[in-house]
Amino acid sequence: MAEFRHPLTFGVVIAQHQYTWPELISQWKLAEELGFDSIWLFDHFMALYADPDGPCLETSTLLAALAQETSRAKIGVLVYGNTHRHPSVLAKEIVTVDHVSNGRAILGIGAGWNEREHRAYGIPFPSAGDRVEMLDEALQIMELLFSEQRTTFDGAHYQLEDAPFAPKPVQDNLPVLIGGTRPRMLKVIARHADIWDTSRDPDQLREGLAQIAEHCAEIGRDPAEIAVSSSFGADRLEHPDGFEDLIRSYRAAGSSQFLFDFPLGGEGLESAKRLATDVMPKLRDELA
Repeated sequence: MAEFRHPLTFGVVIAQHQYTWPELISQWKLAEELGFDSIWLFDHFMALYADPDGPCLETSTLLAALAQETSRAKIGVLVYGNTHRHPSVLAKEIVTVDHVSNGRAILGIGAGWNEREHRAYGIPFPSAGDRVEMLDEALQIMELLFSEQRTTFDGAHYQLEDAPFAPKPVQDNLPVLIGGTRPRMLKVIARHADIWDTSRDPDQLREGLAQIAEHCAEIGRDPAEIAVSSSFGADRLEHPDGFEDLIRSYRAAGSSQFLFDFPLGGEGLESAKRLATDVMPKLRDELA
C-alpha cells in the first residue's frame, strides 16, 4: 500500500451568503456532527451567485462566533482576499479566532480577485502582478508577527514599525492554506504554504506539484511539507456515484484534503449525510 505523509481529511464550505445567522449555526453544527474534519466560510462583502442584495455577514467576526458553536472541526476561510485587509489586521483577526477556537484555525488566503466588489466598497484593486507581490509581503509580515516580539518591515507595499504582537497563536504553527494556480502564485505557495488549495484535475495537479517542487528546491524547502487540498462544488456530495474512485484518484495524485460545498437541503443533503457517515470513514482508514 502506498504511504502518505499527510492524513486524508474531508471538509465542507458553508459560505455565508444568502444565510441568516440561525441558519449558519444549524448548518455548521450539522457538518461537525456528521464528522467533517473542517468547515469553511468565504471572504466577500456581498453575496455571490444569487441576489447581491441578500445577506452576507462579515467573515472574521462570523468565524469567531461560529468557533463558539463548534468544538472539534478545524475552521477557516476559503479564502481571505489579501487586498481586503491590511495583513497586520488580518493577523490579529486570525490569531483571535485561533484562541477563541482553542487552536482550530487555519489561515486560508489568496491574492484577491473580485474587481466589482472592490469597486463597490472603495477598496483599491491593484494589478494582478501587484496583488501577488502584496500577498507575498503579507505572508512575510504575518510570519514575523506570529513569531517575533516586535516586527519592523519595509516592503514595496506594506510597512510596519516596531509593531508588538500578543498573544501569539495557540498552535505552534498556525497552518497557512493558499489558493492559486498561476506560475507566480506557485512560487508564493512554495515559500509560504502549509496547504495548497486547487481545483486542478489529477494530471494538472501532478504538474503543479512538480513546479512547486522546483521552486522549493531553489529555496531549500522540502516540497513534501506542503499538503494538497482539492476543492469541488456540491455536486460530488449530491451525486455519490463514483465518489470513492474520485477520492482514490486524487489521493494517488497527491491530494490529502477534500473540500466540498455543503448541499443546502433535500436529496443532496441526504446524500452528503450518507457519504459522511458511511463512506468517508472507510476511505480515511483505507488511505491513511
